[in-house]
Amino acid sequence: MENILTVLTAFFASSQKQPPPISQDQYEVIKRWFWRACFSQRYARGGAKSTDQDLLEVEKLKAGKAHNLGDFDVLLDTDFFTKNVFRMSSVATNTFILLLAQAKPLNFIQGTNISLQNVLSQGNRKEFHHIFPKAHLQRSENQYKDEQINCLANFSVLSRTDNNKIKDQSPSKYRSEMPTDDQIIDQILATHFCPINVFTDDYESFLTSRAELLLKKAKELSQVI
Repeated sequence: MENILTVLTAFFASSQKQPPPISQDQYEVIKRWFWRACFSQRYARGGAKSTDQDLLEVEKLKAGKAHNLGDFDVLLDTDFFTKNVFRMSSVATNTFILLLAQAKPLNFIQGTNISLQNVLSQGNRKEFHHIFPKAHLQRSENQYKDEQINCLANFSVLSRTDNNKIKDQSPSKYRSEMPTDDQIIDQILATHFCPINVFTDDYESFLTSRAELLLKKAKELSQVI
């Protein structure tokens, strides 16, 4: 992520006390490049060459010249969410967290707003929990492996209070802790890119459906067809 900050700094840096405003076109280019760089893990393993290329291109964008910023391949599929394990030190996890923040998630049980400031603070893992609790899956006769249980698609932003109410219950069980109004339920789930089939307790079907919803948003952000 440090490389991304380097490129962003080059674009926004100015010797003027009141730098000129950024045009909407420039903003859209920067946003597209940012998400494509994140999902492609463009700067993994150092990425000095990619960083140098993007620094050249961002200076062109800044100067209003023709540029190729963000014009690199991004291969996105559901594996990003089902094969990557939730680990705060990984680029994939941090990208996933930023994607979740786009929907302004609501507390899973209470339906109230979640403070994104707390969620996005560096190194804060306390606000992220399994949608299908780990203990519940470990009791399953399917004998899921740790990487299956801890994949990105099984995580979301859940307050500690809500997680304490969920404990090790299956989704169909902790559904009774949630609001009774189906419209509110739909609203809560939508802010987590969570499919309604979560309450069927079919973990594999849930992972497939949720990964597809997450992928749809990732492609939208990255402008990948």
